[in-house]
Amino acid sequence: MSFPTATFADLEQVRHHRDVIVLDVRRAEEHHAARIQDAVNIPIHELVRRLAEIPPGEVWVHCAAGYRASIAASILHAAGHQPVAVDDQFDNAAKAGPHLVGPDA
Repeated sequence: MSFPTATFADLEQVRHHRDVIVLDVRRAEEHHAARIQDAVNIPIHELVRRLAEIPPGEVWVHCAAGYRASIAASILHAAGHQPVAVDDQFDNAAKAGPHLVGPDA
């Protein structure tokens, strides 16, 4: 693996100190149900064809449990991005502090 991994608690700490891109690679339905505020949603099955939509900079990529995030981070790294894979359960996001948004928000 050639990119760092982290938890949602790490993401919360980083967001206090610098701007990072948060990329949610879950399905649109999952993202709609609950999401991290300001996260960009590009489902993993669309990522390769939508790489141009991801701005340069540090990209913290997450999913529901870490597996899709790891795959997405590999794709991002190969494309020249600076990914950090969040290897954590999405249920821990609310406990860690990132602002979660529910449906229709």
